[in-house]
Amino acid sequence: MIKRILIVLLLTGGSFRAMACDVCGCSLSGLYFGYMSLQDRNLIGLQYSRATFSAYIDNDDYYFEDEFSNDTYQRVDLTGKFSITNKLQVRYIVPYMFNSMNGSHQNVDASGIGDPIVMAYYNVLNTSDKLEGVWHSLDLGGGFELPVGDYDMQDQGELINRNFQLGSGSLDYILSANYIIRRDKWGINTEGSYKLNTTNSHEYRFGNQWNVSASVFRYFETQSVSFLPFAGAYYEFGDYHELNGIREANTGGKSLLGTLGGQLYLSRLTFNTQYQFIIDQSFNTDEFATIEGGNRFTFGVFYSF
Repeated sequence: MIKRILIVLLLTGGSFRAMACDVCGCSLSGLYFGYMSLQDRNLIGLQYSRATFSAYIDNDDYYFEDEFSNDTYQRVDLTGKFSITNKLQVRYIVPYMFNSMNGSHQNVDASGIGDPIVMAYYNVLNTSDKLEGVWHSLDLGGGFELPVGDYDMQDQGELINRNFQLGSGSLDYILSANYIIRRDKWGINTEGSYKLNTTNSHEYRFGNQWNVSASVFRYFETQSVSFLPFAGAYYEFGDYHELNGIREANTGGKSLLGTLGGQLYLSRLTFNTQYQFIIDQSFNTDEFATIEGGNRFTFGVFYSF
C-alpha cells in the first residue's frame, strides 16, 4: 500500500493579489501546487480553499475619513493530473472564485471562473521501486496561467481594485519543483514554485511571485484505510506591482505560515485537509496603511483511476 501513496499537498494560495482601499496584500491563488503521485495513475478532484485579509488606512487628516476593508477569498478548484507516460504528467487547475469585500468605502461580491493553470511535469528521479531503505522522487514542471477570469469588473462606474478581480488579464509563466525523500513510513516533502507575470491590456503587471514549502509526514495503514498526517512550514513572496511601468505603492510582501494537515485514503478516494496559520508577515505598505492576513483552510476530495 505504501507504494501507492498520493502526497496531495494542497493547491492553496501563494499569490499576492489584494484587498480593498487600493491596498494590495494577498488573495487566494493556485500557485502553491503539488499533488505528487508515486505511481502512474490519473487523478481528478475538487478542492475548496479560504483565506481572509484586512486592510486599514489612517489618512491622518481632518478632512478625509480613515478607510478599512475586510476581504474574504474563497475558491473551488477542479483539479487533477493526466499521465501521458510513466514519467510525464499534465496537471491542471480550473478555479471558481468567490470574493467578498466588506469595507468603509466599498462593499462588493464577485464570483466566477478565475485563471486556469496548466502544467507539465517530468519525473527526473524515482526510486520508489525499493521496498526498504531510503528512496527519492523529484519532479520538475513548467506551465502557464491563462487569462480567462474577468479583470474589468466595475463598481459604481469605477474599476474595482485590480487585486480583487477574478483574473489578471495576462498570460503568466510558472516553474515548479517537487522533491520527496522517504525512509520506511516517514518522509519529507519539499516544493518550490516561481511565477513570472506579464503586462495585461490595462498596462498593469502583478509582481512576480515565488514560494517554498517543506513538510514532514508519517504513513499509517490498516487493511481498509490509510492515513498520512503532515506538518511543516510555507513561505511566500510577492514583488511590487506596476502600472505603466511605474511601481505601485502598497503592493506585494511576504508571509511565513505553519502547516498542519492530513490525507485519508479509502480505495481510490483521497480526502485531504490543511490548515495554515500565520507565523510572520510583512507587506510593502506605506506609513498610512496596515495589512494583515488571516489563517487559511483547504479541503479536497480526489479520485484516482
